[in-house]
Amino acid sequence: MSNTTTSSTEKLLSACGGALVTSLMVTPMDVVKMRMQTQNVYNAMCCMAFNNCIKHGLQSTRITRGQPLLYECAIPLSSFTTKATTPIFKSTLDGLYKIMKYEGPTALWKGLSPALVMSVPANVIYFVGYDYLKDIIQPIISTQATDYSPLIAGAVARTLAVTIISPIELFRTRLQAATAVHDFKHVMEGVKKMVLQDGMQALWRGLPPTLWRDVPFSAIYWMGYEQMKYALESHYDGLGELQLSFLSGALSGMFAATITTPFDVAKTRRQVDAGREIPLLKDTRVPAILRQIYRQDGIRGLFSGLTPRVAKIGPSCAIMISSYEMGKTFFSSRKASTF
Repeated sequence: MSNTTTSSTEKLLSACGGALVTSLMVTPMDVVKMRMQTQNVYNAMCCMAFNNCIKHGLQSTRITRGQPLLYECAIPLSSFTTKATTPIFKSTLDGLYKIMKYEGPTALWKGLSPALVMSVPANVIYFVGYDYLKDIIQPIISTQATDYSPLIAGAVARTLAVTIISPIELFRTRLQAATAVHDFKHVMEGVKKMVLQDGMQALWRGLPPTLWRDVPFSAIYWMGYEQMKYALESHYDGLGELQLSFLSGALSGMFAATITTPFDVAKTRRQVDAGREIPLLKDTRVPAILRQIYRQDGIRGLFSGLTPRVAKIGPSCAIMISSYEMGKTFFSSRKASTF
């Protein structure tokens, strides 16, 4: 991507437009992914599958200290007589169907507001920062054989963006994984309680696992994107800028998402577990979380939610990068027409 024909303000507007469109289109997949990654963690899995469960011990029964909180499915488990009606999500499509059936279509956009608040500034910092850093780094480290500036610029830009929006990401993750007893109000109260107990640094509690996931992802994504775009340009002359950006973004995004899925599972488990009165994680460091997940669920557990993650990130990367490039092309063409 080039910085020669568009100003920083024009890039900012392009990134904002892309972030808005992307969030609206891919949030349902993010909700399904979040539920699939956490549905096996709690005693009553239907509570993670549906916003329809009852939490015992809140009013009449006092919970014994050291014992896990008890959940009972408001939909009797005996009523789920077939695989099609089991409370556990068997696949991405199964998750989409069951959320719409038991919670309504609007539940698929749960967490959209914090997603929008998070994605707009994050993508502005990320994309504009990537362009800026790449132009600085490229003359220094590039060789005649390979240009490694996308790898470094992508990693650094993502580190800055993730650090700034980490508190919003924490809230969004908890909201999307919430059950009926943990709606917006309860999630907000939980975050406030966490800040009172542990201080403001608690809002960045999920930052290390997020960096473990996002920094490698961004390095792989941008390196793959630039290489894929160059290859497509070399072999397919008929493709336009929009098609090149869309295909390169989708393919590179899906590959990077697959490689970094275990870190995404660890991040989700840690952020959701932090809101529990009795945490299930013995050690909150990322390597320890990955080992615990592997012991409990094997390789399948490390890659839980892979399909909705790839189904979200592939289109997300494609839409975001093509919208960003289209926005820059639009401003460039307008600028050219005035001369």
